[in-house]
Amino acid sequence: MKNLNLLLSILLLSSFQLITAQDYSATKIFGQNELAVREVRRNAIALNIGWNALTGVGFTYHNYLAKQMGIDLGVGLSSTGIKFGGRFRYLFTPKNFSPYLSAGFNYGLGTGAFEYDSPDEDNEYKYTIGSSPFAQITGGLEYLSNKGFLFQFDLGYAILLTDSNYEITEGTPNSNNQRALDLALGSGIVFELTFGYAFGGN
Repeated sequence: MKNLNLLLSILLLSSFQLITAQDYSATKIFGQNELAVREVRRNAIALNIGWNALTGVGFTYHNYLAKQMGIDLGVGLSSTGIKFGGRFRYLFTPKNFSPYLSAGFNYGLGTGAFEYDSPDEDNEYKYTIGSSPFAQITGGLEYLSNKGFLFQFDLGYAILLTDSNYEITEGTPNSNNQRALDLALGSGIVFELTFGYAFGGN
């Protein structure tokens, strides 16, 4: 355990040194003193994928309001149907590689009257998925290269803002089935990856 704690401490210290040691490399490319890359490449389009992600699997638009602030908007397909999302992010450094915190909201439209069959052959039941509003809080890391490549990694939590977003229409799920439904459709951990390209600017 002591060796594991030592290794984690070394990794955290190395990451902190990497972040703080970065130069404003955009200065040489864009020819302006102390110009952060997000002041140059203010807009981005990206592929977003993950568990309880902003879109489920879909596309996002990113706009940097300032060199350390941005908004993300997206649409995609998830376990709760077509999903729309938006969030605000604060980046802790204006440099190419930066940790950040974000908070936002996403909304799954549900699947209407379509009935899903139980995956449990020993306990058959059917259910529908309704509208699914979530609040999302995450922390992550972003890398935005001077040439426009964008990468984000998020971990956090999504909170279902309603008592339930599914309805059992036939049969009775047991406790294990119920937990599986809650895990798949309700509040839970966010794990998310984003890859894209940033463009435009000053």
